[in-house]
Amino acid sequence: MKVNPTLRLENNIFYNTICLIMAIFCIACFWTSFSMENKVVNSKNYNGLQEGSIYGPIKVKKGQSKICTIKATFFGDNTSAYLSGEVLDEDKDTLYEFGKDFWHESGYDSEGYWSESERNMKADLTFSEEGTYYIQFNTEENSMYNIGITIQVKKGTGIPHLMMGTIVLILLLFIFYFNNRDWIAELSDKANDALEDMCDDDD
Repeated sequence: MKVNPTLRLENNIFYNTICLIMAIFCIACFWTSFSMENKVVNSKNYNGLQEGSIYGPIKVKKGQSKICTIKATFFGDNTSAYLSGEVLDEDKDTLYEFGKDFWHESGYDSEGYWSESERNMKADLTFSEEGTYYIQFNTEENSMYNIGITIQVKKGTGIPHLMMGTIVLILLLFIFYFNNRDWIAELSDKANDALEDMCDDDD
């Protein structure tokens, strides 16, 4: 069956246009994925919080998600503390808990001064369901004054955009190869011929 050259050219233009649109969509997905991961919507630093201090509200709309990054630093010397955090819902009921043991020890021995410690904590909390959330902090030893806390709330996560961009990229490569397989085969043959010529020259 003889293929109409004009029709084939039109098909090539159509599919290559589709590939171009998909490529632009891929770039947009990857770009929004990386930009969303770094978009901080709120940031607070606290030193010497009161026991039972509550951070919030963290409001999450339908179809949205937020990531709360909590960094804590322990300033006490030759003492210890356990920092506990509770994620609360809109009614201030506990959803789940997290925590960290902090400590510092120092002294002198036959080799001189020594010091050991566990001073830092980082926790990433993801809120992906619609609602209003709070975070409450406490210590078992009433030593909150020895702990500094930094809280950053980031809007959304870029993972869905990254996955969508990856899927579209795979489809793009498939369509591009299917539509341009003759050109790709010809280009591959030319590359192989060039490599063979180079090998012959070396001999």
